[in-house]
Amino acid sequence: MNLFSLFKRPKKEDIFEIFPDGIVLVSMDGKILDVNAKALQILGFSKLDLVGSYFSQYVQGGSVLLNKLIQNSQSAVTKAANPKKEDLFVEISAAKSEDLEKVYVSIRDITANYKHQNMVNGEYEIAKKIIDEKNSFLTGISGEFFNLLNSVTSFSKALNDGVVGELNDKQSKYVSIINKNSNELLYDLEKLFKYFEVESNLYQYENKNIDMADLLSNIAKGYEAPFAKKKLNYSYDLTSFDTRSAKTDPVAVEILVKNVLDISLKLTDIGTISLNAGNPPIEFLELKDFENPNEDTAKKYTLIEIKDSGFVLPQGALENIYNPYYLDDKMSKKTISAKITLALVLKHVKNLKGDMWVYSKPSQGTLVSILLPMENA
Repeated sequence: MNLFSLFKRPKKEDIFEIFPDGIVLVSMDGKILDVNAKALQILGFSKLDLVGSYFSQYVQGGSVLLNKLIQNSQSAVTKAANPKKEDLFVEISAAKSEDLEKVYVSIRDITANYKHQNMVNGEYEIAKKIIDEKNSFLTGISGEFFNLLNSVTSFSKALNDGVVGELNDKQSKYVSIINKNSNELLYDLEKLFKYFEVESNLYQYENKNIDMADLLSNIAKGYEAPFAKKKLNYSYDLTSFDTRSAKTDPVAVEILVKNVLDISLKLTDIGTISLNAGNPPIEFLELKDFENPNEDTAKKYTLIEIKDSGFVLPQGALENIYNPYYLDDKMSKKTISAKITLALVLKHVKNLKGDMWVYSKPSQGTLVSILLPMENA
């Protein structure tokens, strides 16, 4: 074996034969100068047909597409001609030769994958349209559901309040159960219908210039009395803001913060709830894989952390926390309510170009961390 042959520069003919893709050599005026065997196999024409003809006769986009690919150093999917006049989709990329007098074009047949992807995309669009129509319908008639449930809730409360006279113990017990169940169902349905609304982009966001610290302070103060009524320890700290000015949707921010606090208000009986907010520490941004974060980076974000020591999510629910449709036989009513609510919160967070993390461990409780940009461009 001649070892020196391994270091010889391969000839053009060798490259044409060993390269896995089709190769077409095109002149600067758009004529095909040469092709390899793989290109002939893909296009289905003979070398006699191709050489001397214009590239645009066989590949849609022609020289205009090639110039664009050369300038952007990208590849593109386009249609190509073939003798059987069947659909042929190819992925092409292009580069100029060293003397800048020719263009090397690689061609890969992706017809099967392209058709499959189009089929998948078509099925996805059909499914999405059905989901959007379903969500629009349910959102539109949600008022009817709530009116019916409010009637049950109000009537059961009226019975317990003695509107029709004093109830005996057994009657009072059943009426209390009806009132409790209808209230819980009303809560879950409200969250679910709101999720439907956001899922299908029926909620219209409106960005405004706001003071983020003031907004969060007003929300936090509003929960002092409800938590005190349940005898839960509640605190909040909003002193970590260096930059308070923001441009975002204040209603959406209020919705997502209130929803997290509502989980604690509804599901926690004993424990400590805290809300802390401000510009995030640089260490937090590093932990979340921000590239070279600094103080200026931190000022562009708001970090909202709500911790509840009295409520813990099971591991199965935590792994599927953002999917409100995932259920298993181990999930309690509390877990289902929390999942629906947190899925709604995440939808708003993502639409505000932010991110969210949920941590939950026995003996430690649950922590919800929400990172929002100060400007939702």
